Amino acid sequence: MFDKKNKIVIMIYGNVMLYPPVINLIECLLNNSYRVHLVAEGIDDLPRIITEASKFSSHNVLSKPRGSLVNRITRRHYLESQYRRELSIRVEPQDILWTVNPIVVRILGKRIEKYSSQHIMQLFELMENENIPLFNGSRFFKFNIAEISRHAWKNVVAERNRAYIQKAQWGLKRLPYILPNKPYYYEPGEESAEIRIIIDKMKNESRRVIIYLGVIDPDRDFESFARAIESIKEDYCLYMFGKVPDDRKEAFQAFCKKYKCVEYMGFFNPPSHLHFLKYAHIALVPYAPGKTSNNTSSINALYCAPNKIYEYAGSSLPMLGTDVLGLREPFEHFNIGMCCDDLEPKTIVNTIRMIESHYNEMKMNCVSFYNSTDLDQIIDGIVNDD
Repeated sequence: MFDKKNKIVIMIYGNVMLYPPVINLIECLLNNSYRVHLVAEGIDDLPRIITEASKFSSHNVLSKPRGSLVNRITRRHYLESQYRRELSIRVEPQDILWTVNPIVVRILGKRIEKYSSQHIMQLFELMENENIPLFNGSRFFKFNIAEISRHAWKNVVAERNRAYIQKAQWGLKRLPYILPNKPYYYEPGEESAEIRIIIDKMKNESRRVIIYLGVIDPDRDFESFARAIESIKEDYCLYMFGKVPDDRKEAFQAFCKKYKCVEYMGFFNPPSHLHFLKYAHIALVPYAPGKTSNNTSSINALYCAPNKIYEYAGSSLPMLGTDVLGLREPFEHFNIGMCCDDLEPKTIVNTIRMIESHYNEMKMNCVSFYNSTDLDQIIDGIVNDD
């Protein structure tokens, strides 16, 4: 049994606000009286319920501008030195080290082996290979992340199929724990002036709003759904909220201009993005298996485990998705949405019509689905199981 006098040190490379499941994890731990020390960027933007908690401490990782090659090398060294220093001075023998993305594991490198017996390694995506580039874009210098996973005290993933696949691929002795990406507190916080402007727009929208929350990534098939919704744009529109990666901005701007039904509303730090769900009619979950980014597996999207389905369900929004197992299983088991058998416009439109015919039933079922996951019990089991 983990002694709550000790602490759980959570490390994530990058801005914590881009990882809602990490926020969920921290909120759950704090609410259950665990001490939490967070090492990440973007800590100042966290909800006050975290930053003002007496058992929360943090190191806000500071970065430097990328700029020239020399600046990039200096920046990398500066970032790495902060994580490694925090590892050496914060993680004591009875603490838990909880890493939540592969890049921070790569940064800590061989140093992490010293903490194997207290290391919980969480992966938000299904990994393609055992080896990941030691440097961004490197073809020859690799880091064996599977070896770290095999020696970790515990592994955590977000979906059951991913757990079995990762165990088989990496030769893990134990099946990873499954921690669904469900929000811990379903509280969007105060409405800013910017948020109210968008809410007013949604309230006055004459068409039924199909909403998307999330990253604008290549493994999301927006084109097929936009093409279908465009054919019924007098009745429906697609409101999109999310971060657009720098290398996707030009293509995404062209996409928005191409489809009159699309309204891009920008990115809002969680949990403020939850404000908009109550003004939507249907929620979109457009995963596209085979399209990958970084080192994720080509079947990663097939076994997707989006926090979005819990966010949508928390607002009783029936869902429209692609035909992937990560969606089909909860959709069919709980009857909270429908997957399109193919991505032809006619099929997608017919699926929307089918959702409409079962709309009220699906709304009620969303509540049952949302309540079916008990994060307190799951996280307590991860921390305290032998």
